[in-house]
Amino acid sequence: MIILWASRFVSLLLLSFSSGAPAASGAETYKAKCALCHDAGATGAPRIDRPADWTKRADKGYAGLLRSAMQGVPGTAMLPKAGFPELSESEVSEALRYMVLGLGLQLGELAKGPAKAQAQARRPAARVDDITLAMSVADALVNAKIGGVQVVAREGRITLKGMVDDAAAVARALKAAQGVAGVREIENRLVSAEIFEHD
Repeated sequence: MIILWASRFVSLLLLSFSSGAPAASGAETYKAKCALCHDAGATGAPRIDRPADWTKRADKGYAGLLRSAMQGVPGTAMLPKAGFPELSESEVSEALRYMVLGLGLQLGELAKGPAKAQAQARRPAARVDDITLAMSVADALVNAKIGGVQVVAREGRITLKGMVDDAAAVARALKAAQGVAGVREIENRLVSAEIFEHD
């Protein structure tokens, strides 16, 4: 985790870094957790190099494939998260994306109808490390002329904390943070100073 303060003049690194290791890429997760079954097709698993193995499954769309990977498939050897409960949804999603793209299929071809929009909305942004993400959000806030905001970044999730001038500043801060590449989720804990004004 990284925490920064956005100031009108400078973005200042304040606090600590996460002791956890960075999340693995889709390829790394696949090789470490999924390849055992999906390389050879063990216990009927669809093989990574055989598009025909995926034809029927592709009808589920990307969201359906992700749901199967996250929850498992009853009556098969596919356990939730392939039997690795420590995997995050993002890691499972990236491993699935690696597998599907390795087949030469476009995700849009997998997601059909309403599921297509859902899959695109759930598609993780390119992974950006916490330091870069927090600094980018702090810079965006400075460019939007919003200061005094604490920015906390952890695995693509941003928390904005502090007091700003008014409700318009809260809206500008959210818009600025949403425009930063790599931001997957924003928790808004900003308070408008207007609520403390008295006649």
